[in-house]
Amino acid sequence: MNALSTRFALACLVAIIAVSPALAAGKKNKGQRDATAKLQKKLQKADLPTDVREKAAKVLADYGPKLREAHSASEAVLTTEQKVARATAQKAAKEAGKKRKDAAADVAAALKLTDEQKAKYAAAEKDLHKAQSELTTALRGVLNAEQQAAVGLKNKKKKNA
Repeated sequence: MNALSTRFALACLVAIIAVSPALAAGKKNKGQRDATAKLQKKLQKADLPTDVREKAAKVLADYGPKLREAHSASEAVLTTEQKVARATAQKAAKEAGKKRKDAAADVAAALKLTDEQKAKYAAAEKDLHKAQSELTTALRGVLNAEQQAAVGLKNKKKKNA
């Protein structure tokens, strides 16, 4: 009986060792968001012609890597504690119903960036906004106004209009 339980324990141990790397491989990007995932879902849900959907998918494929790179550069500036503080401040601002500028001020205060981090973060955010703008502009070139509304692209607000 003792030999049987030893073999069973050994078999379980081998199974755990063999399965663990396979499970870990499936979770390699856990915690990282795809910057274009929301847009891809919206494109799938929208009732678009197939040729327009293909063109939009190509735009996302072309501009997605730039957007992901810019997003990761922006995230690389922050420490883990700062990321947690940012998430907490964003959640608190949302629950309080604060407007965008007030919420951004609260988040900036919670980050407690050093002067060096402020410079790097500002440059990274500028690159991120540029990449987002390029993606949006390219999508606007593919989609008409009705399709843009269906996908959820917001219209540019004109000043003094």
